[in-house]
Amino acid sequence: MIFKTRLASALLVAFLALGAVGQSPESVRGDVKHRVLDLLFRPDAVTSPFLSKLTLRFGDSDSQLVVLIYPVYPVHPGGQVEVISYTIIGMGNDDLSQFIARMTAQNPDVTEQEIAAKLKVDIKRSSMRYEGLSRDLDDLKAIRISPVLASRVALDKYFDYEFWYNSGQESVHYLVTGPFKGDPQDKLVQWMIKFRTRASELTTTPSANP
Repeated sequence: MIFKTRLASALLVAFLALGAVGQSPESVRGDVKHRVLDLLFRPDAVTSPFLSKLTLRFGDSDSQLVVLIYPVYPVHPGGQVEVISYTIIGMGNDDLSQFIARMTAQNPDVTEQEIAAKLKVDIKRSSMRYEGLSRDLDDLKAIRISPVLASRVALDKYFDYEFWYNSGQESVHYLVTGPFKGDPQDKLVQWMIKFRTRASELTTTPSANP
C-alpha cells in the first residue's frame, strides 16, 4: 500500500511538472490572444435567423469574416448572403501579439477585458446573392477532414486559423495551425485564405458600420 501511494504521488508530481513545462509563455500569450479576439469579434453576437453561418478567423492578420446565409422559403439556400468583416484598427500582422506582450509585461495581472478595452474594431457589412457564393461552398463541402487531426510540430513561423460552421442545429469548430500543405486539415486553411481574397470580389453592396 505504501509503495502504491508513493508511486501515485510520484506520477502526480511528474504530471504537474510536464504541464508546467508545456505551458510556455508563448502559449499563455496565445491563450490570452484567443480570449481577447473573442471579446473584440463577438462570435455569438449575430442573432438574426439564418440558414447557416460560417465564421473564419485569421491568425495571420487578426481579422475575422462571418458569412450568414439566409434561406428562401421554407428552409433552402438561395436567398441573400451577408458578409461581416472584423479588423482591429491600427494593427498589422502579429502586432496584436506584441501589444498583448507589452501590456502583460507592464502589468502581469492585466485582464483580457482591459486589453480589449484599449482596442477598436472596424466592422463592415456587405451583401451578395447566394449564387455568387455557391462555387466557394461547393469547394468547402469537398474538403474531407477526420475529427482526429494529423499530429505535427510547427517549427517555423505559423499562425492559428479558426473555422466555425453553424447550421442552426449542429455546429463544428476547427483550430488549425498553418499555413501548411501536407495534411488534410491544411486544405481548410487554404480555402479560408482563398475565400478571404474572394470575399472582397464577391461583395457588392457595402453598408455603413453599425
